[in-house]
Amino acid sequence: MKGVKVINIKDVEGIRRDPPRTSWILVSEKTCGAQNLAMGVNETDPGGMVPEHKHDDEEEVMFFISGKGKFITKDQEIDVGPGICIYNPPGEMHKIVNTGDEVLKFVWIYSPQLKSHRKDQ
Repeated sequence: MKGVKVINIKDVEGIRRDPPRTSWILVSEKTCGAQNLAMGVNETDPGGMVPEHKHDDEEEVMFFISGKGKFITKDQEIDVGPGICIYNPPGEMHKIVNTGDEVLKFVWIYSPQLKSHRKDQ
């Protein structure tokens, strides 16, 4: 797949997860042939969270668009909301909690992309 690719979130099926949240994978090897990164959107419901986890090899960036919440690591609790960008290095345990009464929406980017974003997975 060479050349510019256009992906419309309306054309991508969201992945519903528990605790209640939905993630759309927009850019990956599977969706458009990307080799070095993946990008998507997450919407975490009020009272929901992205459970604690880490990425051993991947850098992650999250840019928050709407709602309010907390980005929690072993050493920090960072308030997040519109306009906040978080860089999370490989190996850092973290979770994201929606502390508001509306959807917490953010864009995420992994580099390199997760193995599950590759075509052979």
